[in-house]
Amino acid sequence: MPVKAILFDLDGVIVDTLHFHFLAWQEMFRRWGGEVKELTVLLHEGRSSREILPLLIEEAGIEIPEDHRHDFIETKRAYYRSIVQVQFYPEAKETLRKLHKEGYKLALVTACAKKNMHHALSEDELKLFDVIVTGDDIPRAKPNPDPYETAQKKLGLEKDECLVIENAPLGIESGKNAGIKVAAIATTLPKEYLKGADYYLNTLRDIFKYLGT
Repeated sequence: MPVKAILFDLDGVIVDTLHFHFLAWQEMFRRWGGEVKELTVLLHEGRSSREILPLLIEEAGIEIPEDHRHDFIETKRAYYRSIVQVQFYPEAKETLRKLHKEGYKLALVTACAKKNMHHALSEDELKLFDVIVTGDDIPRAKPNPDPYETAQKKLGLEKDECLVIENAPLGIESGKNAGIKVAAIATTLPKEYLKGADYYLNTLRDIFKYLGT
């Protein structure tokens, strides 16, 4: 079947914001006397913050009591919003608008919290998407199939009518676990980390090569 819908990740695909997520994690762990690596944050992008936190705690070699973890995450998110400088990737806005104009259904599938999403995209930009799924909506985050499967079902389309765009290993795995083809773009990690994708993009505009547009 021809592709009728494109399912986009947000951070690392549409907006160049992941370094600021790392800086926010780094700041929080430094307050507790620990250090984390940017590569670890990038490799685990797509997990929920509550799932990433224990992995970072282990790497930092410190302990954060369970009853402090919710506040730790909320403070990290607020700090992120205070420092982030949202930049769109080249051709991202143009590609979204062209796809929308040509009648493709668009979904935004992100692990980030709604507050962070609204900080990154304006209301007009969000209106380009027919379906939005955030980390607040899905109990099981990437690499589970739930985020992309939920978006696909809300779109009312078959899996082979959809295409996922991802920049991270767990996102690729999530799309594949949902039974949907995935196009990977090496914006935040080299191609060697993006194994398992069906297609590889140099820029978002390369999507049109696989849509016959």
